[in-house]
Order: sequence, then structure tokens, then C-alpha cells
Amino acid sequence: MELSAQSQQSKVENPFGTPTERAKLQTDKMKTALPLRADQIDKIYSINLKYAQIMQKEVFDQGASQWTMYTKGSEINKRKEKELKPLLSEAQLKNYETLKAEMRKLMLSGDRPSSLAEFKEKN
Repeated sequence: MELSAQSQQSKVENPFGTPTERAKLQTDKMKTALPLRADQIDKIYSINLKYAQIMQKEVFDQGASQWTMYTKGSEINKRKEKELKPLLSEAQLKNYETLKAEMRKLMLSGDRPSSLAEFKEKN
């Protein structure tokens, strides 16, 4: 019972939503930006969910500092990309790199979102 309460508490404290919410948002963004074919969506969502869960466990649930979030998050994203890239065409990879650059620019700006809800509003 204690683990369940702890899990609920971390969901409340994390302004960036649950792994499921983040994976859905990432996949939806990729659907339109790349764009994804219908036969790719479930595979891409599964990979996004897998790595959102890893990010939750290894970063968010650990109360990581900004620096740790950046370094650990970068490491996790590199592993995710190794699984994603073989599923994408050359044109989709090009669009994926553009999307990454846009997201990086947003996150480095002084106007970066402080929650999942705010991110949705800006995108």
C-alpha cells in the first residue's frame, strides 16, 4: 500500500505528467511533424512510452537536479533514438532532427514551459 501512495504522490509532484501522458504527447507531435504513417504509430508510441517510464524512474522519481536531468535525460534520449531511427524514413529522420532542434531551442529559451499543460499551450 505504501508504494501505491508513493506513486500517487510522485504523479502529483511532477508537473510534466505521467509517462503515459508524455509518450502520447511525443507521439502526437511526431504524427504531425514527421509525419508518421499509420503502421508506425503503435511502434513509435511503445518506444516513447518505454523511455518515458525509464525517464520517470531514473530522473523524475529521483528528484534529480537540473544538471542531472539534462545529462541523464540526454543519455536516455540517445538510447531511445537508437530504437526510433530504424523505423523512420530518410525524410522522417530529417523532420525528426528539425523537431529536436525546435524542442532544444524551446527548452534553452527563457520562455520554456514549466509544466506539461503549459507545453501543450505553447505547441
